[in-house]
Amino acid sequence: MAAHYQIAGSTSAAISASVESGIRTGGLAPGDALPAVRALAAELDVSPATVAKAYQELRQRGLVATAGRHGTRVLHRHRVAGAQVGG
Repeated sequence: MAAHYQIAGSTSAAISASVESGIRTGGLAPGDALPAVRALAAELDVSPATVAKAYQELRQRGLVATAGRHGTRVLHRHRVAGAQVGG
């Protein structure tokens, strides 16, 4: 994970919002690896299931991709939500 961004939260919604904020502000760049579920759970003092749910929410929204033991990474964003593409 990028050393300059600290994920925070005690619920899955708060954790996913923290990651999304990091992506939006550039604290988490495309390709950055997120911490392993168990490692982040221990760091935030929450259940691994809480972190897994947050990561699932982020995957469903197209913000991250998970590759099993290869970890979870921030996806490249091709357009910003609300922006119009073309003319």
